[in-house]
Amino acid sequence: MLYLLYIFVGLLIIFGVNLMITGLLAVHDMYTRSDDEEPTFDTFKKYFAKNNNIPTKMSDIFN
Repeated sequence: MLYLLYIFVGLLIIFGVNLMITGLLAVHDMYTRSDDEEPTFDTFKKYFAKNNNIPTKMSDIFN
């Protein structure tokens, strides 16, 4: 039963690191392109969605 906890903690670590890297890339894109558009939360969301590689829909897994 303890192995299920290890699998769960491992998945949490993987997803947490993935989201952290995606957030850092979004902030980097937001500030390197600050000449084109103002750095706001909407701009962050746009670049976060662009850099996100976690499938958000079931159909994204199979494409």
